[in-house]
Amino acid sequence: MKINFTKKQYEALLKAVYLGIWVTTASEDDPEKSAIDELGRYLFGFAKDFGLENFVDYDKENKIHYPSASFEEDEGLNELIDKYDDNAFLTKLIENLAGRDILNKYGEDAIRNMTDEDFIKKEKPFLEKYENEFAKNGLKNLTVAT
Repeated sequence: MKINFTKKQYEALLKAVYLGIWVTTASEDDPEKSAIDELGRYLFGFAKDFGLENFVDYDKENKIHYPSASFEEDEGLNELIDKYDDNAFLTKLIENLAGRDILNKYGEDAIRNMTDEDFIKKEKPFLEKYENEFAKNGLKNLTVAT
Protein backbone atom coordinates (compact mmCIF):
# COMPACT_ATOMS: atom_id res chain seq x y z
CA MET A 1 0.00 0.00 0.00
CA LYS A 2 1.17 3.50 -0.73
CA ILE A 3 -0.23 6.66 0.82
CA ASN A 4 0.61 10.08 -0.55
CA PHE A 5 0.70 13.17 1.65
CA THR A 6 1.15 16.82 0.93
CA LYS A 7 3.73 18.58 3.07
CA LYS A 8 0.92 20.13 5.09
CA GLN A 9 -0.78 16.75 5.63
CA TYR A 10 2.50 15.12 6.62
CA GLU A 11 3.21 17.89 9.11
CA ALA A 12 -0.28 17.40 10.60
CA LEU A 13 0.36 13.64 10.75
CA LEU A 14 3.63 14.17 12.63
CA LYS A 15 1.87 16.43 15.10
CA ALA A 16 -0.96 13.90 15.60
CA VAL A 17 1.53 11.07 16.12
CA TYR A 18 3.58 13.20 18.50
CA LEU A 19 0.45 13.95 20.54
CA GLY A 20 -0.37 10.24 20.59
CA ILE A 21 3.13 9.46 21.82
CA TRP A 22 2.82 12.21 24.41
CA VAL A 23 -0.44 10.76 25.76
CA THR A 24 0.84 7.19 25.86
CA THR A 25 4.07 8.12 27.60
CA ALA A 26 2.10 9.87 30.34
CA SER A 27 1.48 6.39 31.75
CA GLU A 28 4.32 3.92 31.96
CA ASP A 29 1.87 0.98 32.05
CA ASP A 30 0.46 1.61 28.57
CA PRO A 31 0.89 -1.56 26.48
CA GLU A 32 0.56 0.43 23.25
CA LYS A 33 3.48 2.68 24.13
CA SER A 34 6.14 0.73 22.26
CA ALA A 35 4.01 0.26 19.13
CA ILE A 36 3.13 3.96 19.03
CA ASP A 37 6.75 4.97 19.69
CA GLU A 38 7.88 2.68 16.89
CA LEU A 39 5.34 4.17 14.49
CA GLY A 40 6.44 7.66 15.46
CA ARG A 41 10.10 6.88 14.85
CA TYR A 42 9.20 5.40 11.46
CA LEU A 43 7.08 8.38 10.40
CA PHE A 44 9.59 10.94 11.66
CA GLY A 45 12.12 9.21 9.43
CA PHE A 46 10.45 10.72 6.35
CA ALA A 47 10.68 14.33 7.53
CA LYS A 48 13.61 15.14 5.26
CA ASP A 49 11.62 13.95 2.22
CA PHE A 50 9.06 16.64 3.01
CA GLY A 51 11.57 19.39 3.72
CA LEU A 52 10.86 19.20 7.44
CA GLU A 53 14.27 18.04 8.65
CA ASN A 54 14.17 20.72 11.36
CA PHE A 55 11.36 18.69 13.00
CA VAL A 56 13.58 15.65 13.52
CA ASP A 57 16.80 14.57 15.17
CA TYR A 58 18.53 11.28 14.46
CA ASP A 59 20.30 9.02 16.91
CA LYS A 60 22.99 7.30 14.82
CA GLU A 61 23.94 4.80 17.52
CA ASN A 62 20.38 3.50 17.94
CA LYS A 63 19.32 4.35 14.38
CA ILE A 64 16.12 6.10 15.41
CA HIS A 65 14.42 9.33 14.39
CA TYR A 66 12.73 11.39 17.06
CA PRO A 67 11.12 14.84 17.40
CA SER A 68 13.63 17.68 17.62
CA ALA A 69 13.60 20.23 20.41
CA SER A 70 12.22 22.85 18.02
CA PHE A 71 9.36 20.52 17.08
CA GLU A 72 8.58 19.78 20.74
CA GLU A 73 8.64 23.49 21.54
CA ASP A 74 6.02 24.28 18.88
CA GLU A 75 3.63 26.75 20.50
CA GLY A 76 0.55 25.28 18.82
CA LEU A 77 1.35 21.76 20.04
CA ASN A 78 1.96 22.97 23.57
CA GLU A 79 -1.30 24.91 23.56
CA LEU A 80 -3.13 21.73 22.50
CA ILE A 81 -1.44 19.78 25.28
CA ASP A 82 -2.29 22.46 27.85
CA LYS A 83 -5.94 22.54 26.72
CA TYR A 84 -6.09 18.77 26.86
CA ASP A 85 -4.56 18.70 30.35
CA ASP A 86 -6.92 21.39 31.65
CA ASN A 87 -9.97 19.68 30.17
CA ALA A 88 -8.94 16.22 31.40
CA PHE A 89 -8.24 17.57 34.89
CA LEU A 90 -11.52 19.42 35.15
CA THR A 91 -13.57 16.57 33.67
CA LYS A 92 -12.04 14.07 36.10
CA LEU A 93 -12.46 16.45 39.03
CA ILE A 94 -16.15 16.98 38.21
CA GLU A 95 -16.72 13.24 37.82
CA ASN A 96 -14.96 12.46 41.10
CA LEU A 97 -16.79 15.15 43.06
CA ALA A 98 -20.14 14.09 41.61
CA GLY A 99 -19.28 10.45 42.35
CA ARG A 100 -18.46 11.30 45.94
CA ASP A 101 -21.69 13.24 46.36
CA ILE A 102 -23.95 10.58 44.85
CA LEU A 103 -22.27 7.96 47.03
CA ASN A 104 -22.82 10.12 50.12
CA LYS A 105 -26.46 10.72 49.25
CA TYR A 106 -27.54 7.21 48.21
CA GLY A 107 -24.94 4.84 49.64
CA GLU A 108 -23.07 1.96 48.04
CA ASP A 109 -25.88 -0.59 48.23
CA ALA A 110 -28.45 1.68 46.60
CA ILE A 111 -26.02 2.65 43.85
CA ARG A 112 -25.09 -0.98 43.20
CA ASN A 113 -28.79 -1.80 42.74
CA MET A 114 -29.51 1.13 40.39
CA THR A 115 -29.92 0.54 36.71
CA ASP A 116 -27.46 2.41 34.51
CA GLU A 117 -30.29 4.67 33.39
CA ASP A 118 -31.34 5.44 36.96
CA PHE A 119 -27.74 6.10 38.03
CA ILE A 120 -27.18 8.50 35.13
CA LYS A 121 -30.42 10.32 35.97
CA LYS A 122 -29.49 10.67 39.66
CA GLU A 123 -25.89 11.62 38.92
CA LYS A 124 -26.81 14.36 36.43
CA PRO A 125 -27.67 17.08 39.00
CA PHE A 126 -24.34 16.53 40.78
CA LEU A 127 -22.40 16.76 37.51
CA GLU A 128 -24.30 19.89 36.48
CA LYS A 129 -23.67 21.52 39.86
CA TYR A 130 -19.89 21.21 39.45
CA GLU A 131 -19.90 21.95 35.72
CA ASN A 132 -21.76 25.19 36.40
CA GLU A 133 -19.56 26.13 39.34
CA PHE A 134 -16.29 25.59 37.48
CA ALA A 135 -17.61 27.27 34.32
CA LYS A 136 -18.57 30.33 36.38
CA ASN A 137 -15.70 30.53 38.88
CA GLY A 138 -12.93 28.22 37.74
CA LEU A 139 -11.09 26.81 40.74
CA LYS A 140 -11.45 30.02 42.75
CA ASN A 141 -13.92 28.52 45.22
CA LEU A 142 -12.31 25.07 45.47
CA THR A 143 -10.89 24.34 48.90
CA VAL A 144 -9.67 21.28 50.70
CA ALA A 145 -10.93 20.74 54.22
CA THR A 146 -8.27 19.61 56.66
